[in-house]
Amino acid sequence: MPASDHPGPVPGLGAFMAADTPEGRLRLGKVTAWDGEVVHLQRPGGGTAWTAAPSELRRPTEDERALIRVLTTPVTAVPRVRQTCPEPPVVLSVDPVPPAVPAPGCATCALAAEREWHCRRTHDHSAAADFRVEIRRHPHDEPPTALPRERP
Repeated sequence: MPASDHPGPVPGLGAFMAADTPEGRLRLGKVTAWDGEVVHLQRPGGGTAWTAAPSELRRPTEDERALIRVLTTPVTAVPRVRQTCPEPPVVLSVDPVPPAVPAPGCATCALAAEREWHCRRTHDHSAAADFRVEIRRHPHDEPPTALPRERP
């Protein structure tokens, strides 16, 4: 159909147009191509292109023009202040961790306590913590047996 027979507005290239979908949703678009039968539109600010018949298009209202201005206005980058410490620093306790207490009479716990003391003196606190955990987890009770302890 020639443009002169078209009852609706004849959009020019680069003009923003509005269309109401059958579902009642608003579609805004910038005219990117016009072939006499369908109009090719691009969403404001970019996005998926779409087509519409010229009779479905109308000029946008003032509120729709304001929305188009918002969607097409580029956002300028704000220089960020470089922070050396994004969070407040962690304050550790100044109280030293008490040394591990070995179980009385246990050779394994005594050896672990000795090595824990050596690690603390050489400032290897990670290894010292490992020895403290070893002392805490070391089994000190006799394993239960199913056999009777007394002879028949």
